[in-house]
Amino acid sequence: MLPYFKKYSILACVIGVVPGLVLTTVYPLFTGTIMASTIGGLLLLLAVFVMSMTVGVNLMERRAERETDALLALYNVDCDPQALVERGRALAANITFPCRDAGAWFMSYYAQALLDAGRTEDAKAIEQGLRQSMLAAKKPQAKVGILVNLVPLADKLDGTQAAMALIDEGLQLTAGDPSPVAAERRSFLESQQRIMQVREAGDAQAAASLDASIVGSDAYPMRIRVEAAWAQARAYFKLGDAARERSALDFVVRNGNALALVAQARQRLAALA
Repeated sequence: MLPYFKKYSILACVIGVVPGLVLTTVYPLFTGTIMASTIGGLLLLLAVFVMSMTVGVNLMERRAERETDALLALYNVDCDPQALVERGRALAANITFPCRDAGAWFMSYYAQALLDAGRTEDAKAIEQGLRQSMLAAKKPQAKVGILVNLVPLADKLDGTQAAMALIDEGLQLTAGDPSPVAAERRSFLESQQRIMQVREAGDAQAAASLDASIVGSDAYPMRIRVEAAWAQARAYFKLGDAARERSALDFVVRNGNALALVAQARQRLAALA
């Protein structure tokens, strides 16, 4: 995420340059010669620069990722899409298309928050930017890195079939790649594929059981669990199980905070009363 944080990029450069400047200043005091006047001095300066720049980039990259995580937690953990839209606006403005997978990671969630806040056209514009980024990516790994972030957004904007088409493409691109990153992405795509296949099959009981496993798992962020509880409630509606539908809707209302689903859940609960 570092390229999208100007302040941290500048700090990384400062950390990379300052030690070399200090060294060139004090070097003559101990050696009596200018550092750049000898091959040994030049090599030492280069080594210090490379080391300090590496340290600076690594430190600032971690800072950038922590700040990004904190922003995304507003939506994924606190279930407050408007907070992410407002506080993440500056970062989103720095991510232009075509972007890399790190930018796609943030923009996918940002677009979903926009969608939740009722700004559908803005979310669609980001989706198109992510698709453009996929097309621009030259390496399969880079393409899949963007694709995995696009799947949840495409599911919400274009429907399950469009999302499953992306999943199929991603599985083809990662087939035969033994790297840990590819294995992780393949695992995510396969899990999403199973979820969507169950829901598309129209088996309400299977869908309810699947959603119950998501709702009850702390491995998922609260927003995902709330969305699963809403899907679970719809499955119980099809099954005619009003008591369990009410329980699922209660979970949405209690935990969904500012998500749009909360208003819909309250409306349905009022109808069940």
